Amino acid sequence: MAAVKADSTTEEKAAAPESKPAAESVRPKEHGHRDKRKKADVVDSAYNCWFKTLRSLTANNSEYFERHKTQYSSRFSSAVCILQGHADAIQPILEGFIRIAPDFDVDESTPSNGYRSLVKVVGTCIRRIIHVQRKVVNNRDGLLFQSKHYCQELEAYASVLCQLRAIMDVAQKVLAKSKHGQLFPEEKLFPEFLFEEAESLDKECFYGRCVGFQFCSSMQPIFHTISTAMASFAEAYSDHDGQLTRALASLLNSGKYAMNPELRARTIVSMCDKADISFCKAFWNITEEGPLQHMSGFLSSSVNVNKVFHIPAMPFEMESSLEDGELVTITPPCSQTGPGPVQVRLICFENREGQPEDISSPIMDQVEEKLGTKKKVPAPKSDALIIHIHGGGFVAQSSKSHEMYLRTWAKDIDVPILSVDYSLAPAHPFPRAMEECFFAYAWALKNAHILGTTAERVCLAGDSAGGNLCVSVAMRAANYGIRVPDGVLAAYTPFLVRYTPSPSRLLCMMDPLLPMGILSRCIAAYAGLKEKKPGEDVSSSSSTTSSTPQLSTPEHNFSSARLVFDPSPTEPKRSGEGAAAPKLLFTNTSGGLCEVHTPSPSPPGGDGPVQTDIPVLTVETETAVIQGKLNTEPTVDNLKEPHFEDIALSPYEEDSGDSEWSLTDKQTEVDSPSGVSDEKSPEEGSEGKEKDRAAEDDPNRPSSLSLPSLPSLDEISMAISKMTESKPEEVVLPSEPVHSPTSISHVTRYRPSPILNNPYMSPLLADDELLKGLPPVYLVPCALDPVLDDSIMFAHRLKALGIPYKLQVVEELSHGFLNFTSICKEARQANDLCINNLLEMLGRRPRGGRVATPTRKL
Repeated sequence: MAAVKADSTTEEKAAAPESKPAAESVRPKEHGHRDKRKKADVVDSAYNCWFKTLRSLTANNSEYFERHKTQYSSRFSSAVCILQGHADAIQPILEGFIRIAPDFDVDESTPSNGYRSLVKVVGTCIRRIIHVQRKVVNNRDGLLFQSKHYCQELEAYASVLCQLRAIMDVAQKVLAKSKHGQLFPEEKLFPEFLFEEAESLDKECFYGRCVGFQFCSSMQPIFHTISTAMASFAEAYSDHDGQLTRALASLLNSGKYAMNPELRARTIVSMCDKADISFCKAFWNITEEGPLQHMSGFLSSSVNVNKVFHIPAMPFEMESSLEDGELVTITPPCSQTGPGPVQVRLICFENREGQPEDISSPIMDQVEEKLGTKKKVPAPKSDALIIHIHGGGFVAQSSKSHEMYLRTWAKDIDVPILSVDYSLAPAHPFPRAMEECFFAYAWALKNAHILGTTAERVCLAGDSAGGNLCVSVAMRAANYGIRVPDGVLAAYTPFLVRYTPSPSRLLCMMDPLLPMGILSRCIAAYAGLKEKKPGEDVSSSSSTTSSTPQLSTPEHNFSSARLVFDPSPTEPKRSGEGAAAPKLLFTNTSGGLCEVHTPSPSPPGGDGPVQTDIPVLTVETETAVIQGKLNTEPTVDNLKEPHFEDIALSPYEEDSGDSEWSLTDKQTEVDSPSGVSDEKSPEEGSEGKEKDRAAEDDPNRPSSLSLPSLPSLDEISMAISKMTESKPEEVVLPSEPVHSPTSISHVTRYRPSPILNNPYMSPLLADDELLKGLPPVYLVPCALDPVLDDSIMFAHRLKALGIPYKLQVVEELSHGFLNFTSICKEARQANDLCINNLLEMLGRRPRGGRVATPTRKL
């Protein structure tokens, strides 16, 4: 069962007194610190219990296979020893992250951030290794013992644990370059070679036998299927042209990738390093082509209204929400390719008053007429409207691919849903998508009567990239002076669309849906940056920007029925004059687009103030040094996973005269497992040393991080070499991370682009004045999502500004869980959480008993 953590609002801030007596202000803090230390000791004991169990099983299996010489005995013995070596090395780092993680939480009721996620992933890996070793202990004497299978399982997890150790080491460096309470380091203090070290880590082990190991058990078969489909489609995409031939080739190739996890992993990693954005678009749009496009009709609720139409590219006026009451002119989207229509989809569970009869489903009408159940009188207008913006990395998918859960929303919430099919990058980069979504939002407010609603309550809802656009639209509405939505739902949303590392973004190394290469290409495509070879300048290049504006041709297929304005020439009304309601026609022709002279409303669409630095997000915390050893006395029977509400770690305290951060009581340094510095030329090495000296002399430089001592990777390499000498076949156990120059260039070449700092592209970088206009924001991130830290830091900003917000973190599910509601029970429970949030935003009572609550405790 997926545990859902709920969370926090900031409405109580206004009632808090401005100042307190010293005694009153100190006592609660000391009480909170005692609680954190107590919870940390409990959680540390649980993790120590797991490590103690692992040592016991390792010793048992090692001794057994030393005595019993079989074909795989040497491989078993070496694999468990290497596993134990990595486990011993990673344990002190894990304990350190457990103790510093609470400093990055939004509040005590919502214990979640990227450091907790890394701890959870490592804990899950250790438990799965324990599970495999116990199976070996219980079955190794049997006649049907599958020696090869279990040996390959242990070797695969040895590779995973090795790379997790390297990822944790990079996370420590991110922590050392970050301010207290900040999950994103300052880019000026984060050198490029650390970007390269993070991105060049070996990723094959995460896409083979252990793919999706960090998620709930019901999600793992889904990721095995997705990874197999991705590998087979990658081969078909490179060898064939045409949708039909690629589909047939993918089907024929899927068998070998399902049976050979290692081949599947190599293919996926190679694809992520070499494939361009067109591959991502083609793969993510599979559900909109062929038989899969009709899947939502069979697996989700049926609706009476499901129609695509186009909003014409004609300017209109709206009443201002400000006190002056002046009219505001809303112009059609014009950036990059000139004015063009916006495609939208209207979904409604039943036909309502005001909706033209032509937009009802003709097939459903015929069925209802034959059955004699057709309603001759439409239902009354709804008092609410949901405007939905789909995800897809800004480059793929549409309302069609998200129709499965939208149908469920339409039925359970019983309000019309207008989903925007914005133009996709790289053909239409920023700010085109944001302008189209804002234009559709304003048009829906003005023309709500033809959508079957009075629009007394309106909310914006989006997932992933759609959540980013929802927040940008709400900010722009407030800046324009028109009505802002009553609430915004943003599920697993990236609020910082640029190349800045964080502990949760390191999960890209192992995420089946958001690999690092694909995520970086989506950011580059949305920003309008061309993909060029390493060494070429891309900071000012744009993929589609032209000096001569042309009429846009959206990538979506235009339906035969288009909603257009009466083409009869009329004099546009001036601001302040009453304008007659436009006449709506349905036509089977595409129609011509009239020339639109774009005025310059304030602010210009998408060209907000450019910021070069992340705003300082101050979070008051205490500092402390972790002292003492952890108790490992608890028994190992009936081990349970600690609930992350109970992972509260003792905060920092200032050591006498020492300002360095310390994750453990050891003050020794460790060799970097990545080996990046060894491969640099003498010139690069000297240049890096000069940069390090300059950073040390900087008075604003954050304190350095003392790393715990780790076993040398040379020792592990020797153990692996001994194992490979006596093995009957090749063993896939990397001794050090694999470096890929192709993947390194993705981050370092796009990093200095100034457009990535635009506040309408990255709402986390928006100034306080822009954010203060936001309505209540409902954030639903995933604990194991690479963009988790975006939601955590955005909640920090909303809390500091006093903006009402709600943060609910979904456990054990992946990015994009809304698309898995029909095949995963935990995803359906998380979808119910989103439905309850929408009901709350619309002023309705949430459905009781539908949302899972945390149940796993120590």
